[in-house]
Amino acid sequence: MKRYSFIFFLASFLGVTSFTACEEEATLDGATEVYITIDPMDINLKLGDTVRISATVTNVSGKVIETPVSWSIEDQTVAALLGDTAVVALDGGQEKETRLKAMLENGKYALTTVTVSRNLPDGVMCIPNDSTFTEMTSKRSYNTAHDSVLFSVSPKELLYDYDPVPTLEGLTAFDPVMTVDTVRGLVAVHYAAPRASGKGKVTLSIGDASTAKSASCDIMLAPQLLATFYGKGFENMPYINTRPSKEVLSMYFAYTYEAEMDINSEDTVRIAMNVQSGAKEDIEAGYDAYRWEVVSSNGVLITGKTEEYVKGEGFDAVLALRSGSEEGEAEFHCITPDTVFVATFRVQDFKTRYPVEEITVDHDPISMPVGSVLRLTTGVIPASSYAYHKPVVKAVDPSKVQVGEYNGNVIELRGLALGETELVLTANGKEKRVPVSVTEGILSVLWKSGNARTLFEGQTVQWGIDAKTLSGGENPYDVTWTSSATDVLTAEQTGDDNTQGTITGIKAGKADVIAEVAGVSSEKAEVKVIALPVDLELNASNTVKENSVVYDEGGDLVVFISPTSGYGQIMLTLTDAYKGGGYAGHYDIPVGTVVDIDGARAEVTGSMDISGSGDETTVSFSITGNVGSRTLSIEADSVPVVL
Repeated sequence: MKRYSFIFFLASFLGVTSFTACEEEATLDGATEVYITIDPMDINLKLGDTVRISATVTNVSGKVIETPVSWSIEDQTVAALLGDTAVVALDGGQEKETRLKAMLENGKYALTTVTVSRNLPDGVMCIPNDSTFTEMTSKRSYNTAHDSVLFSVSPKELLYDYDPVPTLEGLTAFDPVMTVDTVRGLVAVHYAAPRASGKGKVTLSIGDASTAKSASCDIMLAPQLLATFYGKGFENMPYINTRPSKEVLSMYFAYTYEAEMDINSEDTVRIAMNVQSGAKEDIEAGYDAYRWEVVSSNGVLITGKTEEYVKGEGFDAVLALRSGSEEGEAEFHCITPDTVFVATFRVQDFKTRYPVEEITVDHDPISMPVGSVLRLTTGVIPASSYAYHKPVVKAVDPSKVQVGEYNGNVIELRGLALGETELVLTANGKEKRVPVSVTEGILSVLWKSGNARTLFEGQTVQWGIDAKTLSGGENPYDVTWTSSATDVLTAEQTGDDNTQGTITGIKAGKADVIAEVAGVSSEKAEVKVIALPVDLELNASNTVKENSVVYDEGGDLVVFISPTSGYGQIMLTLTDAYKGGGYAGHYDIPVGTVVDIDGARAEVTGSMDISGSGDETTVSFSITGNVGSRTLSIEADSVPVVL
C-alpha cells in the first residue's frame, strides 16, 4: 500500500504524473518520484509480541531502489525497535499509540501507527507449591501463621497488563498478601489459617471486567486426622482390635467395615480419629473436620452421631444405627479431609435365616472351686448359625458364679462362693441349663523339697507339689503346669496324679515353672537345662588340680573334679566304697551310682582307678549312663587331684 509520494521535479494539483522521455534509473538520485512502502502498516502489539518490519523504496516505474532506510519511534515509552528489523511493545505502553517512521537519506520519510493493546486472558490455574503445573483444587491449612496458594497465569505477560486481584474467604491476609513472578507467570497468594475447622477459599482474578479470568482453591481448615475403623469386626487383626494409639494408627488402619444386622436391631460404628498434637483444642477442632453421609439406607436409620473424647490421642466418631423390619443393604460414608471410610450393613432376618436347633457346651455339668476361672466353650447346631446367634450366658445366682465376656466362642466363668447354681444359655428361642457346683477353694500351692532345679538336655524328672484346700484338706483338682519357655523345657501333670509334675529338658537354657490349682499359683521356680556330656574327656590339661579332690564321707568315696571350661564341677559318689586307709586302687562303679554335674544328676556305671606316686595322686575313670534317649559318657585320664 502506498503511504507517501515524494515528487522531485513536476506534480499536478490533483495527482502526481511523471513525464519522462525514457525509463528512470533505479537510484535515489535518478528518480523523479519516490514511493516508500512500510510493511506491515498499522501495527498492533501486545506485550510479548515481536513484529518484523521492512520498507520498500520504488521509483515511478515500479523499480525497487536499493537505498538505506533508518527507523525511529516517536514515543519510545510505548514501543521499541529491535535493531532495524522488528518492533516490540514496552511495559507501560498498554492502551497507547505512537508512530513508526521510515526515513531515507534525502530526508523523505513514511509513517505508520503502532498501537499497544493489552493481552486477553487465556486462563488462571491453581497449582501445587512445587510448581508442577498440575491443577490443584483444594488443600488443607490449619493453625498456621503463614501459608500460600500458587496460581499460574496464561499468558504470563498478563502480569504486565493487569494487576491480579486476590480474594480470601475464611482466612486472614498475610503481609504481603501476594507475590508476583512475572518471569514464570506465577502469583502466590499468602494467608494465615485459624486454629478451627471450617472452609476457606483463595481466589485470583486477572483482566478487565469483560475478559477477566479467575481460579479458586478451596482451603480445608482442619487438623490432620489419623483415622481407622477398629474393635468389633477386627478382633483378629493386631493393633486395631482395640483402639489404636497415634503411633500405631499411622501404620495400621482399615478404611472399610462390613457387618450384618438383624432386623429390628441396633448397632454402632466406631472410627478412631487421632490428632498428632494430642492437644485438647486440636482434638475438639477435629469434631467439625469430618461428616457422615448416607449413601443408601434401606430402612437403616441413624439414631445418633457423637464424638467421644480420648485424652492425649483424639476422639471416636460414633454412629448409632437401628434397622427396620425389612431386609436390605445400607451404606454409610464417613468423610474426612483425607479419606472416605465406607461402612456397609446387610440387614437380614436372623431368626428365619439362621435357625438354632440346639445349644452346646464343653462342660456339662460344671464343677469349679472358689476363686478359680473356667473357660466355657459354647456352640450351636447347626454351627453356621453361631455367628448370628451366639448364646447369651447368665448365672441364676450371680453371687456364686461370675460370667465374663466372650473371647471368640469362649466365655470365662469365675467361682465366687460355695454352693450350687445354674447357667442359663439362650439363643434364637432355644434354652440350655447347665448345673454348676462351686466347691472349696485352694489355700496354697507349695513346692516339695528335692525338686531338681538343674536338668540335662533330654532328661525327664518328677516334681512334687503340696496343695491344700481352705479347710486344710488335700487338693481334689487337677494341676496346670506352665513353663515360661517351652523350647527349653516342658512341664505337665503326671497322668492323674495331681501331686506330681513331669519336667523335661529340651535344650540348654533357663525357664520358670509354675503350678496352678483352681486359680491359686505356686511361686516361680527357675530351672536350668545344661548340655548333656557326650564323649567328654578329662585330663591334666583341662582340669584344675587345686579344685579337684578325693575324699571319704561316711564310708562313701567321693571324687570331685573341676574342669577349666564347659562345666563347673563333676562329682562322682561311690556308696560304701571306702574301706579305710589310702584311696589308691581299682573301683567298680555299680548300677545306681550318681554323677552330679553342676546340680544335674544321672545314674551311671563304669570303673575307676586312683593312683598315687609320691605327692602326686591321679584319678582315671570311665562312666556311661542313659539320659532319656541319649547316653552320657565321660572319660577321665590321670586327672591330678589333692587329698
